[in-house]
This record gives sequence, C-alpha cells and structure tokens, in this order.
Amino acid sequence: MIQSRRNMLKMGGMTLALIPIVAMAAKNDGIRTSMKYKDTPEGDKKCLDCNLFVPGASSTAPGGCKVFPNDTEISPNGYCIAWAKKA
Repeated sequence: MIQSRRNMLKMGGMTLALIPIVAMAAKNDGIRTSMKYKDTPEGDKKCLDCNLFVPGASSTAPGGCKVFPNDTEISPNGYCIAWAKKA
C-alpha cells in the first residue's frame, strides 16, 4: 500500500512539473484562425519581412509575432492578414 501511494505521488509530481512545459508549447489556434495565419508565404509577403515578426535563433528557425502572444512557432515563411512591411 505504501509503495503504490509513493508511486502515485511521484506520478502526480511529474504531471504537475510538465504543465508549464505544455502551456509554453501551446499555439494560439483561435487567433491564428482569425488572422488567417498559414505557414507559407502569400506571394512575396512572409513573416520574416514583417514589422511584427520576432525572429528565432536563425533565419529558418521558428520565431514569434507581436500579434500572437506566447506563440513561438511562427514560421519565418508564414503569412497572416496583419502583415506589415518592415520599414
């Protein structure tokens, strides 16, 4: 009985530890849909050339966007209707 309680507490602790990791990896699907986001460019318009894009570690790595808070999986080659050319 004590062993099963100990295992339950271990599993519960690991589950709680994973919650922030899962939350950080979440996408803003609702906002993505309303902004008509897609992972491919619209002609010559792509996130990498947008004023709102926050680049990732390299030019091909996913980055972020000021329109999609906490979403770190925005493709540099993506596009949405909020696209604004860099100055």
